[in-house]
Amino acid sequence: MKKIIFLFFSCVCLNAQVGVNTATPTRSLDVNGNLRVRTQTNQSANASYDNVQIADANGNVDYIKKNVLNQQMVQLFSLTTLSAVNTGGDGTVPVSISNQSITLTKPAFIIINFSVPVTLSAAFSDQRLKMLRTHLNVNGTNVVRASNTYTNGIATGSNLTGIFYNTGSYITLLGAGTHSIQLLGTCFDFTTASQCVQGGNYAGTLFQAFAMYNDY
Repeated sequence: MKKIIFLFFSCVCLNAQVGVNTATPTRSLDVNGNLRVRTQTNQSANASYDNVQIADANGNVDYIKKNVLNQQMVQLFSLTTLSAVNTGGDGTVPVSISNQSITLTKPAFIIINFSVPVTLSAAFSDQRLKMLRTHLNVNGTNVVRASNTYTNGIATGSNLTGIFYNTGSYITLLGAGTHSIQLLGTCFDFTTASQCVQGGNYAGTLFQAFAMYNDY
């Protein structure tokens, strides 16, 4: 056993680079294979541990400072004008107001905000409840339903007209790839589709999305 130890340390002294499973090491210790450390401790609260180990495509292991690993927020789109579409009728078929396609190179948290103007062009006196609804749809699934209600009649003011706003926000984790983020509008029940219009370029109109991911 003493001879083996002596030979090993002699090798270290003669050759500044040691290889494991390789005869041509390129660093002081070059391991051609997997690395396993059986015992590790969580040092998240230890301020003196301020380095994070990283590796390149060739397996070279080094470190970077922990404080450079921060969240990066990137704006995907921001619209202040939306197509004005007729959304009145019986409300059974929502109409597309805006459909945005985004492409992510890696998984990210997506933050979506919207404020959609809803215009009633005529006053109603049938005393029936009117529902003004805007859907936020992500990859074919409705995730937010923003609604305003309008009850007409003598007691509530049957001559009410003007602009309402449906607003909402949503946060989700999406994987790398292409995704669709869509606004859909529906108003019911109205005699004709043109009696309720969603979208336009009024002050307060907004449809935006941001991607947040680790910048490393």
